[in-house]
Amino acid sequence: MIDPATGNLVRGTLVMVAPSFLGTPLFFDFKPWLIALAAAVSVFVLCWLPFIRGLSRSISRLTDNTGRIAQGDFENHLPENRADEIGQLSVSINRLAGRLSGFVTGQKRFLGDIAHELSAPVARIQFAVGILEQRATEDQRETVEDLREEIGHMSGLVGELLSFSKAGLDGGNTALVATEIAPIAQQAAAREGAGGEPVAVAIPQAVTAIAEPNLLLRALSNLVRNAVRYAGADGPITISARREGDAALITVSDSGPGLPPDELDRVFTPFYRLDASRNRETGGAGLGLAIVKSCVEASGGTVECRNREPHGLEVEIRLKAAG
Repeated sequence: MIDPATGNLVRGTLVMVAPSFLGTPLFFDFKPWLIALAAAVSVFVLCWLPFIRGLSRSISRLTDNTGRIAQGDFENHLPENRADEIGQLSVSINRLAGRLSGFVTGQKRFLGDIAHELSAPVARIQFAVGILEQRATEDQRETVEDLREEIGHMSGLVGELLSFSKAGLDGGNTALVATEIAPIAQQAAAREGAGGEPVAVAIPQAVTAIAEPNLLLRALSNLVRNAVRYAGADGPITISARREGDAALITVSDSGPGLPPDELDRVFTPFYRLDASRNRETGGAGLGLAIVKSCVEASGGTVECRNREPHGLEVEIRLKAAG
C-alpha cells in the first residue's frame, strides 16, 4: 500500500475484506441487538401486555358501571377482588351506588306515603263538594264548580304520585312474562285516542317482549297521552315495534315541534316541566314520563327520546325480546 505522507510503497498484511462497514462483524454485529430486541418483546408480551389488558379491562368496566349508575341502574355491582387502587375505586363506586339506590328508593317511598295519606282526605273533600254542589244556589254554582275542578286536579296529582311510587318500588318484585306488544299497543291507542286524534298501530303480531303487561300498558298509555296533548293537532301519532337482535324496540312517534336538544335527557326526571311556569293548561305535574321510565325499568328495559327529522318527537322503549 502507498504511504500518503511520503508516497512510498509500504508492505502490509490483508486481514479482512468486507463489502461495507456495517456488514463487518468486527465493527457491527446484528445478533446481540436481535437477541436484546427479542428479549424485550418477550418481556412485553409475557408481563406488560397482560397487565395493560387487565388494566384497560378494569377501566372499561368502571366506565360502563358509572354510565349505568348515571342512567339510574344501581344494581350492577363491580367485582372487589383487586387489592390495588382500582379495587379501592370499585369498592367506593359500589358504596356510592348503594347510597344512591337508598336515596332514590326512600324518595319514592316518601312520595308514595304522602300520596297514600292524601288519598282519603281528597276523597272526602270530593264527596263533600258533591253534596255542596247539589245544595248550592245559582249564584254559588260557578264557585262550587271551580272548587270541584281544583279538587279533581289534586286527585289526579295524588293518583300520579301513587302510580310513580308503585312502579318504582315494585320493580324488583315484578313478575316478567312473554308479552305480545301489538294487543297492548292497540289498547293504549284506543284508550288515549278516544278523543278523535289519530293514533296508528303498526306492529307485527310476532313481536313479543319480556315485560309486565300492566306496566307496559301504563307506559304506552302515558306516551300516547303525552303525544296527543302536545302534538295531536300536528299529524298522526304512530306506535310501532320491531325486533333488533335480542331486543324488542317499541316506538311512539308524533309530528309535533319536538324538544330542544338539551332537554331530551331531562324529560324523564320527576316533576320536570319544559314550561317553567307550570301552567296546568300547558301540561300536567311533570310525572307522566317519569312514570313511563319507572314502568319500563321495572320490566328490565330502558327508554329514551330523540327528535325526528324534519320535525316530531320519537320515544323508544327497549325491552328484552321473548323467544
